[in-house]
Amino acid sequence: MRIDIHQKKIALTSKYEVVKERKTLFKASAKFFRIFSEIELLRNEDDHRLVVIKRLFSFFTAKYSIEMSNGSETLFYTVSYWKNHNRCEYRGKTYDIYGHRGRKFSIFKNGKQIAYFLKEAVSYFAGDNYKLIANDDEDVVLLVTFVLIIDNYRSRGKDRGAVNYDIGNIFQARPFDEGWKPEGNNA
Repeated sequence: MRIDIHQKKIALTSKYEVVKERKTLFKASAKFFRIFSEIELLRNEDDHRLVVIKRLFSFFTAKYSIEMSNGSETLFYTVSYWKNHNRCEYRGKTYDIYGHRGRKFSIFKNGKQIAYFLKEAVSYFAGDNYKLIANDDEDVVLLVTFVLIIDNYRSRGKDRGAVNYDIGNIFQARPFDEGWKPEGNNA
């Protein structure tokens, strides 16, 4: 499956639109006037809150609390800052998110790749754009949450000009697998 995530920067915060096959699935927005970021992910048709993402205090590394609508909570954190390796453990599964050279990130579940996402190199006025490619049977809400966290962590306070260019990562824990293909009907 392919999911597109479009960011719109508005004065002091960001809003996101999550689209699959030209249909908006979710919307997200960062709350105003927070010391640490807080983002809500909502279902588009009825504004039902699916996830609340809260940045937690941590020096130089990503540390976020993820609160799901079913009441479960988990933590997203940096394993290696220099190698762009992050992790989240949710419902007995370990998700590793690896940043590769450039603007690509791979998502692994229990050691097996299930998705990757790519940030566009150039953004004009509106904000960043991401393309998420994943296996059809994966938890879309959780994968989108990972993309929102990476965007918030890496882009906070940046991208304020009319045209912004991102060269991406320099270091990586593992090389990107160019041969990986998603599993499912729309692979």
